Amino acid sequence: MLNKDNYILNSLSDLDLSPTMEKNARDKYIALCKYLSEKGLDSDFQPQGSFLIGTTIKPYRDGKNQDYDLDVLAILKRNKDETNAERVKNDVGDLIKESGIYSDKLKKEDSNCWTLEYAEVSNGIGFSLDVVPAVDEIDDIKNVIILSGVDISKVKKTVAITEKKDIYEWLTSNPLGFGDWFLDISNRHLTSDMKVEQFKSIPFDIRMEFASVEEIPTYYYRSNLQRAVQFIKRHRDIYYDRSNLRDDKPSSILISALVADCVKEKWFLSVSEIIKSFVVGYKNKSISIMQNGKVLNPVDLRENFVEKYTIKRLRLMEDWIEVLSNFIYIEDDRKFKQIIHNDINTNIFADSFDTPKKIIEPTKPWMK
Repeated sequence: MLNKDNYILNSLSDLDLSPTMEKNARDKYIALCKYLSEKGLDSDFQPQGSFLIGTTIKPYRDGKNQDYDLDVLAILKRNKDETNAERVKNDVGDLIKESGIYSDKLKKEDSNCWTLEYAEVSNGIGFSLDVVPAVDEIDDIKNVIILSGVDISKVKKTVAITEKKDIYEWLTSNPLGFGDWFLDISNRHLTSDMKVEQFKSIPFDIRMEFASVEEIPTYYYRSNLQRAVQFIKRHRDIYYDRSNLRDDKPSSILISALVADCVKEKWFLSVSEIIKSFVVGYKNKSISIMQNGKVLNPVDLRENFVEKYTIKRLRLMEDWIEVLSNFIYIEDDRKFKQIIHNDINTNIFADSFDTPKKIIEPTKPWMK
């Protein structure tokens, strides 16, 4: 009997951020925060993006897997009115450059962040930390967001991050509020039985730090919503990479918002059911944050996630989702496994085919 969820979960087993890597990355940013504090820069470091919402997946570019990209906010304890974006960005960057520990890991300054690269942390796998300097956003802007229809509980964590263009500017952002929104929905698709089962795979040294399953931080567990987003992101990455359309792929926050929103009124769906809900909702334009050709940010309804998407890019997204839809509705066991092997993770199901040691050519749905 075809068990789609088991096959999907199997395909993600070596693509997810392992508990050991999760702990290592968190230890790294905590140490960096401590270093900045010792140097007189008082800040609060928080994961953001996929790292926060538990949907990190090994990046796939140029036909191969890459090291993980993890984002953290460095929220300086300053009033926005009493500083400026350039000072905030460079106060963090200058201290990193001064450190013998961190300066060698520092890459070229990016628009919003400072990137530290940690190569080969575990079993030849490394990760980069994108450190995004920020301050708490002013109340006037938070009030405007509340007036747009967002609950105050989701707005209070809004920050102003730095953005370097021709000059340094402020950009309003709310990754922590988005994380709260997403994880609240995610928990509706995580059962106690799932936690108990996943607890068994957490390394012994991590488990021993906690007295019970319930005390282990939730970021060590994965809900079916998180797994569905991971699978969809992996499918996207390989589809767009093989199609030579890397610059046109939809953003991870767009996908995460759409998938979570389409199941926010449901409980304990399986991974495959969530993927089906997403493709049906997107094609029918029935996902609630899809309004009048826009995809609204659920924690800042002023923001349209696809505002800068061209008509071509949106059509390419529809093409990709059609391929994803065709896949998730396959009912033939061998065909389902073969497409996962070919188009998601060639490390699994190789023994099901005649040429287990050879990467099979991509299946035709990728050929657009």
